[in-house]
Amino acid sequence: MKVESFMPILTTTSLSIGYSPKRPLHKNLNVSLFSGTLTALTGNNGTGKSTLLKTFIKIIKPLSGEVLFEEKNINQIPQKEFSKLVSVVLTDKLSSENFSAFEIISFGRSPYTGFFGRLSDEDLSIIKGVAKDLKIEALLDKKFYELSDGQKQKILIAKALAQEAKIIILDEPTAFLDFNAKDEIFALLKSIAEEKNIAVLVSTHDIFSMVKYADYLWLMSETELKTGTTKEMLEKEKYFRGIF
Repeated sequence: MKVESFMPILTTTSLSIGYSPKRPLHKNLNVSLFSGTLTALTGNNGTGKSTLLKTFIKIIKPLSGEVLFEEKNINQIPQKEFSKLVSVVLTDKLSSENFSAFEIISFGRSPYTGFFGRLSDEDLSIIKGVAKDLKIEALLDKKFYELSDGQKQKILIAKALAQEAKIIILDEPTAFLDFNAKDEIFALLKSIAEEKNIAVLVSTHDIFSMVKYADYLWLMSETELKTGTTKEMLEKEKYFRGIF
């Protein structure tokens, strides 16, 4: 199936982002995320990548324009419902790494477990299923701090999958990994997008992995956001031609 045939699940219309209406970081952004695809967002530090991600996950409100999830403004979606639609893997360290890998993954079920957070048989089945899919069953009893950086990323991705969201957004998931681990994480994200029909958006500086695995590339500079299929962007953007 060609990437052009996938359906958009998140779109922006005339979106302006930033912290001050007088000085927006970017204006008139019109982009889409597609179910079943991996999109890589890249560009130099300080260009607004994190601000865009925070706008997508409702940490920051748009200065103007809209972010739409299946044609509904995300700011009109209650937070509990929104947390079932979009999951996030950030680079921030956990407040406590003394949790087990199983406990970390189980936090992904919090939108479904109610006030006391009790896991039902269905929740347990979903967690075990995700662990099996990602081949991390042997890690479930280990403490998070005992894991390698690559294993930690797999656990955090498993947590996002346990959330059963339709979009997964990741901020620099391979920042501290060696080359082989980076490749493994990107291959995993690609397979998740395709096999689960999930839209995956990853902010990254790992150019070689994104070019190898991403369906779409978003290139952000201080003045604009250019988007296209990976093939299109490699052919027309000097940013990539200067590397390959």
